[in-house]
Order: sequence, then structure tokens, then C-alpha cells
Amino acid sequence: MFCPICKSEYREGFTTCAECDVRLVDALPAVPAPEFVDYDEVLGTFNPADIAIIKSILDTTDIVYFFQGEHFGYMEPLALPTRLMVRKDQVQEATELIRDLRLSFRGVNLSNDQEEDDN
Repeated sequence: MFCPICKSEYREGFTTCAECDVRLVDALPAVPAPEFVDYDEVLGTFNPADIAIIKSILDTTDIVYFFQGEHFGYMEPLALPTRLMVRKDQVQEATELIRDLRLSFRGVNLSNDQEEDDN
């Protein structure tokens, strides 16, 4: 027996979850396998302010992204840039949104494909 809310398992004889106070079910529904998502690097930066600005823009969209190495910079400053990684099928949209930003003076680079497009 399982609680449909907290997923706790109970022995036979129990009918209600002690935590959630809901009726137990015989089995929980199957959890779908996670979908593989491929990401591309859009830019790299050493500046936390750049990261904050980009997050504030991308968080208002449905673009799936993350910053690789965002917190590593506190341990090894300037060792490697923090890399903006965007879902492969959303790279163009993300690039258009951040293309005109005035990011930090040093440490920002667009990936090679985008540099060639700008020329």
C-alpha cells in the first residue's frame, strides 16, 4: 500500500497515510523515463553580474538553460569561465535575446558559430 501524495509505503492492513491523512492505493503510477536533452554552449564569462543579467532575461522565457561551473568560480576564480548552456533547439532564440547586451569588458566570448554570424 502506498500514499499517492508522499509516496510512503505501508504494510498490509493500513488504509490511511499517517502524514497526509489520505486513503492509500495498491500501487503508484509508473514514473516516465527522463528525456535526454542536448545542450550547446552559447557563451562563457567570468563575471557574476553577466550571469545575473542573463538569468533575469532567460527566466522570463520558456528557454531551458543552465550555467555550467557557476559556483566553481568561488573555489578557483578565473580558472575556467562559467558557460551558458542552452537546449540545442533553443540556441537561436536565446542568442537573439542576449545578442545586444553590453556584458563585461573581459571574459565573455560567444561560441565560434555566433562570431562568424556577426561578421
